[in-house]
Amino acid sequence: MAKTSIIISDDLFEQAKGFSDNFSAFVTEAIREYIRTLKIKKALNSFGTWEERDQDSTSIVNSLRSDEGRAYADHSD
Repeated sequence: MAKTSIIISDDLFEQAKGFSDNFSAFVTEAIREYIRTLKIKKALNSFGTWEERDQDSTSIVNSLRSDEGRAYADHSD
């Protein structure tokens, strides 16, 4: 576990202390949640949002699986 020092404003520190007596745990959880949010945003930006698609995800996958002319797992040759 890494130990580090950070500088934050007094008012922000007081607000955080109002939610938890354990400032270190509070900051750790806040960072964990922030990273999770960034990962979700990154994934949505990489793949686009599902709302923009004409089909639901199951239909898209089924369409890809039934793509005629392609033998993805056909080992009969």
